[in-house]
Amino acid sequence: MIRYQPIPSDKPVPPSCHASLVGRMADDMREMAFAGENVSTETLVQRGWTLPTIKRLSAKAAACARRQSVRRHT
Repeated sequence: MIRYQPIPSDKPVPPSCHASLVGRMADDMREMAFAGENVSTETLVQRGWTLPTIKRLSAKAAACARRQSVRRHT
C-alpha cells in the first residue's frame, strides 16, 4: 500500500514565474530610470526582453517599480 505524506502548510510557497519576471522587469525599469535613460519598449528590448513579454508584463512591472521607488519617511 502506498501512503502519501501530507505537505505541511507552514512551508512558504515559492514565488511564481510570473511574479519573478515582473520583479526582474521592474528592477530593470528602475535601473534605467535612475541612470537617466528613457524606459520604453525599445530600451527594454535592448536589455533582452521580448516584445510579447513586454506587452504582457510592462504595466504590472511599471506599477511595481513605482512602488519600490517611493521614498518613505520614518
